[in-house]
Amino acid sequence: MNLTTYFDSAASTPLHPDVKQVMIDHLDLEGNNNSHHAAGFAAQKLIDDSLKTIAKTLGCNWEQLSVTYSGTDAVRRVLWEARKHWGVDALWGSAVEHSSVLDELLPGNKFDPVTLKGLPHDAEFAALMAANSETGQIYRGDELRQKFPNTFILRDYSQSFAKGEIPDLKNCDAAVFTPQKFYGPKHIGILYLKNPEAWPEISKDSHTKSSYLVAATAKAFELWGKNHEAHKAAFASWESQIRTTIIKQIPDYKFHAFEAPRVTGLINVAFKGVRGSELMAVLSKEESICVSTGSACTSDIMSPTEVIKYIESDPTWQFPVRISLHQFLTDAAVDDFCEILVHYVTELRK
Repeated sequence: MNLTTYFDSAASTPLHPDVKQVMIDHLDLEGNNNSHHAAGFAAQKLIDDSLKTIAKTLGCNWEQLSVTYSGTDAVRRVLWEARKHWGVDALWGSAVEHSSVLDELLPGNKFDPVTLKGLPHDAEFAALMAANSETGQIYRGDELRQKFPNTFILRDYSQSFAKGEIPDLKNCDAAVFTPQKFYGPKHIGILYLKNPEAWPEISKDSHTKSSYLVAATAKAFELWGKNHEAHKAAFASWESQIRTTIIKQIPDYKFHAFEAPRVTGLINVAFKGVRGSELMAVLSKEESICVSTGSACTSDIMSPTEVIKYIESDPTWQFPVRISLHQFLTDAAVDDFCEILVHYVTELRK
């Protein structure tokens, strides 16, 4: 991966060298953590120690954390168990949730993520992502908890945590973290449960875990704790430069959710007369620059995403690109990106 031309960190970040080294250091730890012998005990100890490191960063008890195969897997484990507890009719999610949530709900069981309109007063389960994966808009959990004190609340922190926002665990019952979004490994997710004893199907799950991936994830959390404020400052500077370039040099544009509370380092912008998929394709082919048109799991290059259709009713602005920043960019790389973006939007409009 050419880190200076990669602007799609909301989909997946580059692997941090220190995280990669932790993976390498533990690749030879071959014991199955469920095995009751020396090799198995060593693998389990590494997992337990790693979860304690993660818990320290999150400010929770390490026994409230579970290891899953991915962020999507973590979300669906909660949803599947919730469906057993309350039935599918009782499950609600915001209209802008990731497909891993919306695919598990009845079509009409959606509510507005800002006003909470549409969520029944007696709802037993509600999913509200912490930040929109396509626009970066932040959705508060304290108001949801205040208005629905008896509702089981699931929060997906995949995007907000990745961009340096501190998770609000006191206002949720379950929370999902995806290491690949903040310089950690793929094929692993971390799930927080406020009351793990109430969800033994998840918290006591005995599937074999890759101890080296858990150790690498702990390193990613540790690095986040040390660096997230500095990263936010860098993102703010680069984001301002990109936005200013668009405002001054590219007419007829629209930023989505820019006036709302939002994470730093994610820009969703549409250019009149240019489909995001066209721009994405030409940037990739001609300049090896990577941007996206929306969530990597759901975007269709020929049609607007469900999230964009919900927040933007005018078809003129329903085909944006998503530009998302990461710590390995440089000032020179952002300078080049701005120049190239102006050039290709202009050329496509011709």
